[in-house]
Amino acid sequence: MSDELERKRQEKIANFKIDFGEKIAESNEISSSSASDSNTEEGTEALSDSMLTERIEDDQGDRHTVFGSEEFTDISSGNEEEDDSEINSYSSLPETDMDSIDKKSLRHAKKIDKKRRKKKAKKNRIIFRAVWITMVLFVSIMIGEFLIVGVNDFLGVDRSEGKVTITIPADADIDEITDILYDNKVINIKWTFKLFATVTKSTTGFTRGTFDIDTNKDYQAIINYMQSDMNRTDVVTLRFTEGMSLKQYAKLLENGNVCNADEFLQKCNSSDFDDYEFIKNINNSSSRFYKLEGYLFPDTYNFYVGENVDDVIRKFLANYRRKVYGTRSRAEGFEKKVTISERAEKLGMTMEDVLTLASLIQAEAANKDDMYIVSSILHNRLDTIKDGGVNDNGESGLARLQLDSTRYYPYASLTEIPSAERKNFKGKYSTYEYDGLPAGPICNPGLEAIEAALSPEKTDYYYFCHKVATEEEAAVAYYAKTMDEHLENLRKAGLM
Repeated sequence: MSDELERKRQEKIANFKIDFGEKIAESNEISSSSASDSNTEEGTEALSDSMLTERIEDDQGDRHTVFGSEEFTDISSGNEEEDDSEINSYSSLPETDMDSIDKKSLRHAKKIDKKRRKKKAKKNRIIFRAVWITMVLFVSIMIGEFLIVGVNDFLGVDRSEGKVTITIPADADIDEITDILYDNKVINIKWTFKLFATVTKSTTGFTRGTFDIDTNKDYQAIINYMQSDMNRTDVVTLRFTEGMSLKQYAKLLENGNVCNADEFLQKCNSSDFDDYEFIKNINNSSSRFYKLEGYLFPDTYNFYVGENVDDVIRKFLANYRRKVYGTRSRAEGFEKKVTISERAEKLGMTMEDVLTLASLIQAEAANKDDMYIVSSILHNRLDTIKDGGVNDNGESGLARLQLDSTRYYPYASLTEIPSAERKNFKGKYSTYEYDGLPAGPICNPGLEAIEAALSPEKTDYYYFCHKVATEEEAAVAYYAKTMDEHLENLRKAGLM
């Protein structure tokens, strides 16, 4: 039996040597291809990578054979024998078992590290949640406080009751307005007011000027109050009397701090107001000193300090349109009430002619009654134009109205003319130089003068003059049919 076992063992050894030799050959080929100068240790490592372990069991017990790179050990039933072929063996565990131990250790270490990191992450999450909840509570409390205070200010609840005067400058933005309101205690919180104005798209449209405003208004009421001119207290009331020229208008407006005089006159000679039909229809704008002369209806007006020039002029024009085109009244020759413009149309006159004639009447007449006779004289003279300025009495030169009020226009007198122009000044509105009506009105006539221009007295006068009024005596009017009578009247009036 023992011989048979020995035979089988020798066959196993023989087979192993063949396999081992093949492994050595393969190892040498790999080693030679990877590096030309490999050392003994590298060869040993290549060989141990190809080690084989085989377990042989026989009838007498377990036999373990471990094959190393250089030695062979045979262990059976506690007896130790040396092989004749001198095969040596390492007394060590197989590499496969070592690898298994290392992998188990690594898995164990990883498992412990994973548990440690999981525990740490859980702890961090607890801390983070605690901090996050604290921050949320803090922010919520702060927001709540801000909301309560903001809502109270929005509603005007926490503000004391009273009235303050504030002044908003021209072109102020929402930041400037907010500062003014805050400084005057009209609001308590700046950012909530600006936020409200932004959300409601109310950051613009505020009116410049002075306001008396209650300090307990809500935000919307404050904005509405300050976006209306009706609530301004810096109101300037000015009276423009009949017969004032645009230059006099400009001076009065500037003295009242309403607008700049030069800017006003420039605007009066522009095309910015052609949206009014009666301004658009002016057909000789280039011949006039001021396009709007005669159209700024004399009356009492309320303006605001620093008011926009366009708005100022439109107040005048709106009043003119209302009086001339919108107001109806009884008039001779009409069954129904008519407007001034309708009366002019029936007489074959344009409103430009009516205003120009009325401005001359306004400038020349001594009083209301005198207006209708002066109107009659001017109409009589204008009627001679078709006959070359000759009347029925054979007197000539009547096509020229010869009115002193036109001599120096746009200036009121010779002394107003700039000294550099005075000597050679020749007014293009002068009725001493040109026949008929001047290019346009020389002042802004009132309703009475316009009425006189439309309804003159029926007379055969062609001349008039006035004795200048004094403190003791009113002006005295003299009328004449002929030049001789007129010369006598001039002596009576003290004009010769």
